[in-house]
Amino acid sequence: MGGKARTKKRRSGRIGRTKLKNRFNFKRFDPNPKIKDKIIRENWDPSKSPSANLASMGLQAEPNINPAAKNNRTGTTKGVIELYDIPESDELGSKSKRQFPMFSIDQRYIARCFDKYGDDYNRMFMDIKTNNMQYSESQLKKMGSRFLLLGKDQREIDVPEGVKHLVP
Repeated sequence: MGGKARTKKRRSGRIGRTKLKNRFNFKRFDPNPKIKDKIIRENWDPSKSPSANLASMGLQAEPNINPAAKNNRTGTTKGVIELYDIPESDELGSKSKRQFPMFSIDQRYIARCFDKYGDDYNRMFMDIKTNNMQYSESQLKKMGSRFLLLGKDQREIDVPEGVKHLVP
């Protein structure tokens, strides 16, 4: 009943062998550390924790942690915000350059489609020469409605004659 191939695999050692994990790649915790520095070895108290021993010698167990920030947890974010000069929202609009809600490439693309098919998005979708990016019908509707809602100052391409009646 199909046991011959399984028996052959088992005899060759491919099935049923448990793999031993790498058990010897880590060092065990040593409660009595081997301290090489003479002064620290003399002042080390094994009954205390390592951080308490270091603190009694005037050293820090974790030198990267700021002890002042550890005690004063409130108000730290205030200091961070003060570091940076955050502009007011009114200033941000005046400094930024004029942004268009639609790229000029997309405007040219949808204007070419409008020029050929008017507002028939299904025919635009089917034409793979004009719609060479192969946008779906819903993508073309979205792009077309965005183009038609642009103001005169935002539009870089003139509106085609077939869809001028749709412009508000």
